[in-house]
Amino acid sequence: MIIALLSGLLLAFSMPGPNLGWLAWIAFVPLFWALDGKSPKQAFRIGWLAGVVFFGVLLYWLFTLWDWASAFIIVGYLVLICYLGLYWGVFGALYSFVGRRLPRWTSLIAVPALWVVLEFIRSLTRFGFPWGQAADALYLQLPFVQLASITGPWGVSFLVVMTNYLLYMGIKYRQWSYPLIASLLMGVIFLWGWIEMSRPLSEGRELYIGLVQPNIPQRVRSDPNRLNEFLALHQQLLEEITQEDEEVDLVILPESILPTLVLEDFQVRQVFTKWAETHHSSLLLGTFTRDARNIYNSVAFISPRGEVVDTYDKVQLVPFSTEYFPGIQLLDQMGISRWIPIGRLGALTPGKGFLPLSTERGRLATPICFESIFPQISRDFVRGGAQLLVTITNDAWFKNTWALPQHFAKGIYRAVENRRYFLQAANTGISGIIEPTGRILLRSQIEKQEVLRGLVNLMDGLTLYTRWGDWLIYASLIYLGIVFTFGFLRLRAERSRPEM
Repeated sequence: MIIALLSGLLLAFSMPGPNLGWLAWIAFVPLFWALDGKSPKQAFRIGWLAGVVFFGVLLYWLFTLWDWASAFIIVGYLVLICYLGLYWGVFGALYSFVGRRLPRWTSLIAVPALWVVLEFIRSLTRFGFPWGQAADALYLQLPFVQLASITGPWGVSFLVVMTNYLLYMGIKYRQWSYPLIASLLMGVIFLWGWIEMSRPLSEGRELYIGLVQPNIPQRVRSDPNRLNEFLALHQQLLEEITQEDEEVDLVILPESILPTLVLEDFQVRQVFTKWAETHHSSLLLGTFTRDARNIYNSVAFISPRGEVVDTYDKVQLVPFSTEYFPGIQLLDQMGISRWIPIGRLGALTPGKGFLPLSTERGRLATPICFESIFPQISRDFVRGGAQLLVTITNDAWFKNTWALPQHFAKGIYRAVENRRYFLQAANTGISGIIEPTGRILLRSQIEKQEVLRGLVNLMDGLTLYTRWGDWLIYASLIYLGIVFTFGFLRLRAERSRPEM
């Protein structure tokens, strides 16, 4: 049992933040060892505990919400890690069947296939949470990350789990052929990825980009009494971006930049529209918007003519938060919601679709905050014609913790999956520019006021992943369906065989 918990710890410390990515190549071996020979019930319990340890360490930063949610965050944290641990538990239970009922070489595909299917399921629905994928550990091992342009992140997770399983099989059976296969597999994919990174990309129009990181602490950023102070700060940072002679084509400001409805507040709106006109530059900024009945978390594009050309409303809202809280009406009626000191729960309405902004600076994908962690969302934007990926976010809630590098690392995968430049403008960090190969061109420091400038290109080609989507998941499901069917038939035949 204890050795399985080691897997949870090793994988957690391989993730962005600690950055011990090499641990991912051995992290699952203790778990496989602990699951060996166990019944499905025992294996479920072992897997679940290992998963709880993994997510418990990985998501420690949720406790920074204590200032807003007080003791409620303890309950939320425990419920979340216990729920996420279930995916590891299901993996353990199914693994026990694979190990006992399937031929050895069949299991080499079945085990990683099980893992990636469960990772995929974890990303689905309005409650999806694809945080802490095995692939995340390799975000700086870029030759391996190139696989995502064909398979999405699932292929990289598949590689990690398969390599671990081959190492485990080599130890268990004392056969060097398994580690040798693992080494050859890693070597071939690394070489292919290195060649892919060296290959010139077909790039379109060049844009000179500015990113603004105002670094306003979460505890004060929603204070309407400080609106003028924050507005002056943004004006100062915008002027700093344009100090150099070269004109900036597009300046990007973070999510919900000011404690007001920017597009409705005439004086505030005029500050930004006049700046865009004066400097012949476009602005992309985050603000809340509303219609007659609903409030949205939005991003607005202001043209060099000072016109608001287009807006995008966030679709994938953060569940159980101020954005989206299922059953909030019932909690209101029961008088429970007022005891949760985090603000108005479930106050926002989701937008209508993942549609790129059509602008004179190109077609822009603008996933907001949480949306950038979902591969399917960026893919939908690009299939809709997006030439550039731009995420605006406010991660100030989580201060200077692992949450910020974990979030930024997702941008590396979104860039590679779709072969698009990925930009992120964050209130307190991490802001940056990522190339279509996953190389980080620019990266801000955390909790520091900064402006970044850099050149990017609009891109038009489609990768295999962008075209075909999650084909690896469907192939894995078909494979698992076949092998589990044969496994159950084999079990049934054994049980029906008369005893001698």
